[in-house]
Amino acid sequence: MPARRTAHIFEGRNWLWFAAAGLLAIVLAIPFALVDVPPVLDYPNHLARYFVLAHPDDPVLSLMYEPRWGIQPNLGMDILGAAILRITDVYVGGKILLALSLFAPVMGVIAYHRIAFGRTSYWPLGAGLVAYNGVFFLGFMNFLLSVGLALIAAAGWSALRERNLLLMRIAAGALATTVIFFCHIIGVVLFALLIGAYETSLLWKRFDSSSLKTSDLAGAVGTLAAAFSPAAVLYLLSPLNATAASVGDWRGVPKVWRILAPFMTTSAELTLATAVAVATLLVLFRRQFQWAPGVPLALAALLLAFVAAPSSIKGGTFIDLRFAQMIGLLLFAGIQPNLGRREAIATGLLVAAFILLRSGYVGTTWISHRQDLADLRAAIAQVQPGARVLVARGRPGDQADPKPANRALPGIYRLDGHLAGLLVIERRAFWPLLFADPAQQPLAVRPPFDRIAQPLSEPIEWPWIAQDAPPAEALQRAPYLDQWQRKFDDVLLIDRPATTRASAALSPVYRGSYAELYRIDHPVDPGRSAEARDGAGSMPTTTNQ
Repeated sequence: MPARRTAHIFEGRNWLWFAAAGLLAIVLAIPFALVDVPPVLDYPNHLARYFVLAHPDDPVLSLMYEPRWGIQPNLGMDILGAAILRITDVYVGGKILLALSLFAPVMGVIAYHRIAFGRTSYWPLGAGLVAYNGVFFLGFMNFLLSVGLALIAAAGWSALRERNLLLMRIAAGALATTVIFFCHIIGVVLFALLIGAYETSLLWKRFDSSSLKTSDLAGAVGTLAAAFSPAAVLYLLSPLNATAASVGDWRGVPKVWRILAPFMTTSAELTLATAVAVATLLVLFRRQFQWAPGVPLALAALLLAFVAAPSSIKGGTFIDLRFAQMIGLLLFAGIQPNLGRREAIATGLLVAAFILLRSGYVGTTWISHRQDLADLRAAIAQVQPGARVLVARGRPGDQADPKPANRALPGIYRLDGHLAGLLVIERRAFWPLLFADPAQQPLAVRPPFDRIAQPLSEPIEWPWIAQDAPPAEALQRAPYLDQWQRKFDDVLLIDRPATTRASAALSPVYRGSYAELYRIDHPVDPGRSAEARDGAGSMPTTTNQ
């Protein structure tokens, strides 16, 4: 087939491409219209924080939390959330933000591919296959926004490099690293990797043609250093720099499954089917690929990082999944298959079918999630404003094989652990696990509530409080459980097991199929003051004690 005809079929320089892109956006957006709180792990927690930031003068919440803005690498969504939730319904604005985290990487792929290959192609629209992915379902919104911005910024760097606009490139790079830093630090790493690999590929071409000069190498290093100096300074000034360099376990065998993070849904079968389909296309057309400059080097570096990455670093979790997701995006951003008409049509139909299937599946699971939401809301309707609510779950977070399937990413983690964020939004209650760590978020817990807060933790296990005295393991993982009967007003149980045995200090208020609410019968000790009784110093009382 003549090259001109191939280009016409697969590149789409006309309205057909825009129609396809618009249809992709509609298909990906449909699940958001089906539920007000999507089953995305960290999302309710983030949304609760955005809500508090958007209403700093709330008469109840302002007693518990206070905004604390500063130089932090996780502010992107908080800034947008605090602004949007002032003018929209909390759940409408929240879904706008969550949708932004889903669409940002896809838009970054399209922009990067367009600049890298100098033409518009249907191939980057295939990034719709990795829009719903393991990282998205875990709710890493700032990270996904930063990845999208990193791809767009790398595209801009390449465009300015081709035009030899040195000063503009340095200024644009410095601005990009600053903006990306305030979204997520790993986004800065991706931006550095992409343009570093791009510059390396140009230097290699000159070396291969025996035209490389020392000034070329010095110029590339100096330009990159100038562009990334603002991010380096911001990091040194941020609380993250002072945070202990904690490193989690290295989990080798699970990485065989985690490399599929770009294709991951709550269905293991659909995850595998998508991964096999994409892998088959890559193998079949491997000899027909055109690579963007530097992308093979960037992919190799990301793969090594994925293999070497521990489970967590400095409070950031699922680090290897994040590298896997970036690999998946580059498969659509940095590759251009040069296919004939029949191959292009068959590939397009296959990719479109999988995008429709995946979005349809996500929509179906999100609809079933509405039952859990309704039961949770029926439970928390009995919580009074200002109440201190201890939240427990019926199953461990890493028990990731639930029914219905929407409650977990198979083999990764359960997705309902932060649904209790609705306590803050809908009941103005205190929840110890709200993401309000000043080292990572622009929010802090006010005294005396800070004594029973643990912002970066998970719900406790129900058996820990089914007995009057929590075991030593419980007190080590959740210190606020010491004398919990005196510190809290209510206990919310989510993802309840088939049978529940409650402590004698708990009186049932609501029992549903998914959630239960108990009121704590506070010990009566007339000989001691209220301050001494609560076990944590002076603590505001509520009307439901």
